[in-house]
Amino acid sequence: MEPIIDLAPGAEENSLAVRLSEIIRANLAIKPHKTKDFRALRGGVLVVPQDTGEPLTMRFDLGRLTLHEGAIGVPAVTFCADERVLLRLCDLPFTRIFKLPIALEPKGRETLRGVLSTFSRGDLKIYGLTSHPRFVLRFLRILSVHG
Repeated sequence: MEPIIDLAPGAEENSLAVRLSEIIRANLAIKPHKTKDFRALRGGVLVVPQDTGEPLTMRFDLGRLTLHEGAIGVPAVTFCADERVLLRLCDLPFTRIFKLPIALEPKGRETLRGVLSTFSRGDLKIYGLTSHPRFVLRFLRILSVHG
């Protein structure tokens, strides 16, 4: 069964929702090993771009993703940052062997260092990271264009 990625009514107006759905759809098509992580996700992710103020909810249900405009339900995890920082999460380097964000190349090290520094400065907030670390890791793996 192929992964299902839908935009709920109104979400097609949100440019970040459209962009994230395209990235995830392309990642799953090009890298079929990411499908295992996609099928294991069940819960909501609230993405809040602080600069645009247009939040979106990504609801995963074991092989199906629906993107909604605004905050829907109670999310398991919430990502808050500027839109460019949120899109930079797609460049996180994940190794295929360990499935962890490990940078083996100089460009990957720079990206990983940049994301970690925005996280440590408080420019990127991930609510639910300590209570749902496996969910966050799987979400970042399917979002990443690497690995």
